[in-house]
Amino acid sequence: MSQRIPDRVDPWRLAEQGQALSGRMPLHALPRLAVLLQDAGHEVAYTVRFGRDWDRRSTVNLKVQARLVLECQRCLDNMTLEVDTETPMALVNGPLEAEQLPNELDPLMLAPEEYLDIAALIEDELLLAIPASPRHAHDDCAHPGELDSVKPADKQQDNPFAILATLKEG
Repeated sequence: MSQRIPDRVDPWRLAEQGQALSGRMPLHALPRLAVLLQDAGHEVAYTVRFGRDWDRRSTVNLKVQARLVLECQRCLDNMTLEVDTETPMALVNGPLEAEQLPNELDPLMLAPEEYLDIAALIEDELLLAIPASPRHAHDDCAHPGELDSVKPADKQQDNPFAILATLKEG
């Protein structure tokens, strides 16, 4: 296993050899992710295992663990999101091959002569782990009371379309 992440690897060859890469990298080295973070001073731990499955498909199993500091969209304070994911993937040449994969394998589309950028793969996995609107749990939020003051509209209010009913009658 390697401690330094290579810039590009040949995933087809590594799958044939059953190789694995693991290590740590700083979150600030992942530019698309770093702009979303309140604190990019942490690291991501990764393990990428290459191999073959029961149908002789070339596979990549990516495991990432990281602590992401994001802005809570409810209270605008910092919140921590613990990411610990493992994603099994199969190397595919095109969409038709991807459609034939079993549900437990995600497609990783690469041509046989194409190299894989491991850092970009790790960054994609972390980006997918971030919810569309990151928020603390309601009880952990710094200002949860402000949301409680918003109440649904009173059901006894006049119907804004009631005027249309009178026009129809006349």
